[in-house]
Formats: sequence, structure tokens, C-alpha cells
Amino acid sequence: MKKHFVWLLPLLALSLVGCASDATIEYSDDLPLTFELDSPHLRILQVTDLHLTYGIDRNDQKTFELIEALATQTSADIIVITGDLTMSPLAPSLYESLTRRIDKIGIPWTFNFGNHDTDFNNYKRNLDAIERAKPENLLFKIGPKLVDGGFGNFIIDAMYQDEVFHRLYLLDSKTENGALMEYGWLSEAQVAWYANHAAQDAINDINSTIYMHIPLLQFEEYTEYPLIDGQMGEDKVYPQGQDTGLFDAIVTHDVSSGVFVGHDHLSNFSFVKDGVLLAYGQTSGYNGYGIIDRGGRLIDVDQYGTMTSFLMVEAEVTL
Repeated sequence: MKKHFVWLLPLLALSLVGCASDATIEYSDDLPLTFELDSPHLRILQVTDLHLTYGIDRNDQKTFELIEALATQTSADIIVITGDLTMSPLAPSLYESLTRRIDKIGIPWTFNFGNHDTDFNNYKRNLDAIERAKPENLLFKIGPKLVDGGFGNFIIDAMYQDEVFHRLYLLDSKTENGALMEYGWLSEAQVAWYANHAAQDAINDINSTIYMHIPLLQFEEYTEYPLIDGQMGEDKVYPQGQDTGLFDAIVTHDVSSGVFVGHDHLSNFSFVKDGVLLAYGQTSGYNGYGIIDRGGRLIDVDQYGTMTSFLMVEAEVTL
């Protein structure tokens, strides 16, 4: 059963009050962020659910070491952290520490917010902490203002020889909806934003993958298809609270080959539905709940646009 630890409450005394509101966050343009590839091959390292807690404890240090080892020993081109980077009153300082540490790896990296990143602090404080770290390799933007769209809907283009080799869509699945006692979901405006871009991608022959924290409701259909890898370790899928049509849009436009998520720490399976890979990452944070090997998921895209993925755990790298 999915659990939410509450032993962090004594740390609340260490958090600051009177901080700037999320209303002061400025939305950005809708232009893709870009990075360059040296060859016609892309390797994406997905890590997820870091649940950084103190920053100086051994578990958090092992989380940093694992990400560094996975990135360097697999020759990843970009790191994508699919949410729940923190779960702590110390989140702003942890975001700053994480930014400095990951940035030193020396390759592009990006992230989604998860449902726990603002348990004790708002988005503004976390974003300000990232800015203080002055990252050189982070590819992140708030994205355009969308109705109930959250923060962090944007595109990253992996470029090769001045052309888009592969496109990454990052979407904010937001937090819990307290009134409905459900997890967050993509708004209709977010789905329309993706669909509009995907329609152009189809015209321009641009292939893509999609990254978010909370799984789509279609992940609940895993029993109807053979699993590609991984296992179902939770008592059930804990999906977004509503289906607002993203999966249908993916199938309609036929340019995105996979959706990669986190959230359910004990599940790391993947399966194909209607030609789309639905995949959990491998939980990466040692302070998160669950007895499971920590690791990451590698996503490869070859020169023909074919996408494959596989899991890699801590025992397969040298820490």
C-alpha cells in the first residue's frame, strides 16, 4: 500500500515563513529549450522520486551518488527527474544543493515537479533556490500560462546537425486535489497545448517522448497487456484524478512513443498500449518509502527515431 511518511513534521520549525507567493511566478514563452547531440543517438536517463529530506544524511548523499554514477557510467545525454525531488520543510535548501550537485555532472538536465515538492514550501521558494545555485546545464522553464496548468509545461529539443532529432515534452501533473481526495491531473488546457504542438510535429516529422510525475489513468490497464519489464509492486496504480484526454491525443497525433512517470515507488513496469509505451521509472531516492532497488530508467532513441528503454539498478553501477 502506498504510504506517506509524516515523521518530517518536527523539521517544520526550521522552515521559513512569510515567503513570496506563487502568484508572483512569471510564466515564460513557449519556445523549445535545446541542447546539441554529438551523434545521431540520444540516451535519456530518467530518475524519479528522490525524496531528498535533510541533504547531509547518508541516504540523500547516496541518492546524489547514484544519479552521478548512472549518468556518467551510461553516457547519458540528458537527465530527466520525474518529480518528488524533495519531501521536506528544507525543500528550498535541498533544491539549491541538488541543483549544484547535478549541474556538476556536466550534461543537460531537467525535472518535473511532483506532488510532494510543495508539501512544506511553495513553488516560488523552490524556484528561487534553483536560481541562487546559478545552474549552467539545467533546461527548465515555467512555460506558457495555461488554465489550471501548474508550473513547468515546456519542450526540450535534442538537436543534431541543426535539426530536431527528438523532442521531450514535460508536463506538470500537479499535487493532490484536497476537495476530491484525488491526485492531481492534467488540465484540458495542458492537453490542448500538447495536442497543438503534436499536430505540428506530425507535419514536421518530429518524434517525441513525454515526462510527468503522476501516471495517467491508462496505467491501470497494465493487466490487459504483457509487461515489457519491471513489476507491479504497489497494491494498485495511484493515477491522476481525472482523464482529460492526453492519451487519446497521443494516439491521434502518433508522434510520441512513450510516457514516463514516477510517483508509485514500488512499481517499475512498462507496457505498450495502442502503440504507446507507458513506463514507470525506477525509484532513485533512498529516503523514499519502499524496499526496492534504487536506480533509473534509460531511454534510447536511434537514428531512425526508434525508442527503446530499460531499467538499471544500483548493483549495475559503481558507486
